[in-house]
Amino acid sequence: MIRVGVMIEGQEGLTWDRWRRIAETAEAAGFESVWRSDHLFSLFGVETRPGLETWTSLAVLAATTRRVRFGPLVSPITFYHPSVLARHAAAVDVLSGGRLELGLGAGWHDGEHQAFGIPYPRVGERIRRLDEAVRVIRGLWGEGPAHFSGRYYRLDGGIGWPKPVQRPSPPLIIGGKGRRLLEVAARHADEWNCGGSQPPAAVRERRTELEAACRRIGRDPGEIRYSWMGAFMIGKSRAELEQRARKIQEYVVTRAATPAQELPDVLRAAGWLVGAPAEIAEQIAALAAEGIERVMLQFFDQDDLDALHMVGEEVIPRLRDVAAVRTGAV
Repeated sequence: MIRVGVMIEGQEGLTWDRWRRIAETAEAAGFESVWRSDHLFSLFGVETRPGLETWTSLAVLAATTRRVRFGPLVSPITFYHPSVLARHAAAVDVLSGGRLELGLGAGWHDGEHQAFGIPYPRVGERIRRLDEAVRVIRGLWGEGPAHFSGRYYRLDGGIGWPKPVQRPSPPLIIGGKGRRLLEVAARHADEWNCGGSQPPAAVRERRTELEAACRRIGRDPGEIRYSWMGAFMIGKSRAELEQRARKIQEYVVTRAATPAQELPDVLRAAGWLVGAPAEIAEQIAALAAEGIERVMLQFFDQDDLDALHMVGEEVIPRLRDVAAVRTGAV
């Protein structure tokens, strides 16, 4: 069965009350996992929007849920020294009883780094730093003193405590695209995340590139799981879709100029999952046909818990037999 998670843009209005309600709803509705972005301010430029710091919110999630897996999607290595991030992640894994999955990326939003005075190297350096960071993190999660000598990071007998519950380590998800990033994923990832509402054809292309990168280093591509993160809009009728479109325009302000009655079609063309529950299931099945084993549904209207209930009650059950869904028997 393809696994279904929900992904929250934590910088776009998330509050503690909303976070708790979303987590409780996702767990009760049967979602497999809960994810959140790792950004420092609204990426839509809405300066008054609240947000929650990522790792504090994950610690709260660890303590207030019992079943769902969770993690950042993804933490930019530019924000954290990997030795510190290794300790954050291990502590949250222990707190959750072994449910954390660590999503890592190279960082991509230059304006965010500039606003907060965080160095933002060129893309080549960021990807090299990501590669070294994975080695540092896994070294500190291992047994005994860790040693590493890289271009950007060093370990000279560092010992990471606590150790994660999951052994040999929590799953490592690397998100992003591009040849050099995919080479890092080929070397290190337990799971590769294809984000940004990319349609099945684009997923196929990226996966082909990742498999080629694996073969170049002698790794079996079958060792890496594949996931997809993208936005969705669900409704049982056209009127319900248009109603949700109006609310989404309040969050995704870049779509505000599009007439609400046209927005469902515009978003579907842009790679969103859009439609009635059966249609959403069919669109997820199309991703499963490209090897995607987990989808993280990007959830913008954080008060629309009915949308999460609808996914849990009418989409997830349709996906229990992926083979049947792929053939249209939904």
